[in-house]
Amino acid sequence: MARNIAIVGTGYRGITLFGRALTSTMAAEDARLVGLYDPNPLRLQAAQRLLQTSVPLFTDFDQLLAETRCDTVIVTTVDRTHDEFIVRALKAGVDVITEKPLTTDAEKLRRILEAERQSGRRVTVTFNYRYAPYATAVREFLASGKLGRLTSIQFEWYLDTVHGADYFRRWHRQVQNSGSLWVHKATHHFDLVNWWTGQDPVEVFARGSRQVYGEHGRPHGERCSTCHVAADCPFAFDWGDPVLTALYREAEAADGYWRDGCVFSPAVDIWDTMTASVAYSGGAVMNYALHAYMPFEGYRIAFNGTQGRLECGVMEAVTPVTTPNFAERQRVRTSPDTLRADQFPLAGGSEDRLVFYPLFGGAEVVTIPRMVEDHGGGDERLIQALLHPEAPDPLGHRAGTRAGAYSILTGIAARESIQRGLPVRLEDVIDLNLLQ
Repeated sequence: MARNIAIVGTGYRGITLFGRALTSTMAAEDARLVGLYDPNPLRLQAAQRLLQTSVPLFTDFDQLLAETRCDTVIVTTVDRTHDEFIVRALKAGVDVITEKPLTTDAEKLRRILEAERQSGRRVTVTFNYRYAPYATAVREFLASGKLGRLTSIQFEWYLDTVHGADYFRRWHRQVQNSGSLWVHKATHHFDLVNWWTGQDPVEVFARGSRQVYGEHGRPHGERCSTCHVAADCPFAFDWGDPVLTALYREAEAADGYWRDGCVFSPAVDIWDTMTASVAYSGGAVMNYALHAYMPFEGYRIAFNGTQGRLECGVMEAVTPVTTPNFAERQRVRTSPDTLRADQFPLAGGSEDRLVFYPLFGGAEVVTIPRMVEDHGGGDERLIQALLHPEAPDPLGHRAGTRAGAYSILTGIAARESIQRGLPVRLEDVIDLNLLQ
């Protein structure tokens, strides 16, 4: 029997991924969209038009729960409100699928864990990167035991001057909304490491700073669309996407939210340069870094073990020519032609590779077809898994609150470490018995 699913939060992610999936033919036998919720009525109406659906619209969440008789809600609201909708849905006897991060602080996490336990319902966290073929290949290799006992990890994540910059113009740019990139973005990365290695983080020592965005920028206007220097600013936002225009610019009158805020605003209080040392339950230690102003986007990671070293790397977006124009960078950076272009050295053709160096010499190469779809091909596979929740899951791609909790607790501990200037143990952030 098809599940009745409602979407809570009709922003870009909610509509372009989940909304379109649920209104497509591939979902017809497994799930049906029964309602849309958003506090902004103009955005709701835009979402309904974009999805070409006649499902009812709600600005009252309790009314949606009562009238749609949904058995699952998908939460894609602002991060700081995830806990509110998750807890209310669980108490109403409804399962929850939530976008990452699960939530933004320890107290909200406690509320979610308690509500899930008391309700007997299930919370699923949408860690789409787990489903990417490349990430799955890393998981399979580490599970083979060839590396021996894992000793250390070196992990760098790069956000470019399109995607990375965008976090500093939206609601994400304030810790109170997103938990900072330590939580909103790095939750992906910390979850991958936890999933890949089968170890839990236990202690974090972190540093963070703003080197490019926020107060370090030259004086600009409050938003790009009215800024007197926008024509000459390489970070000036482009409204060329009609979906963004419909969901945000044409919906501003209802809530006053600007999608094109200045990345150099003094309101920015998240970090764009982040490093951390993370200790794990199995004895491994990770050196992690994230930079949000790189000339390309992707990641590099190396696993060191008692039997060798595994080196991995994915290039998700590259700009093959120098261009200070934001719209042009946005257009060319993720095109299949760019990412598969042999002439651009960082792209490197149509395949990605894992390279294993055994301890006493030689090398073994595993090749994976390069995926140019969103999140390394993870989005499409995630949707299929959500539509078939009882399907076999031998590698444990499906994630619940335990995985969601450990991924955000690493970032929460990193925030506290920066504030204190000291290492922070996760057991001092929350009672870890709640995760058992």
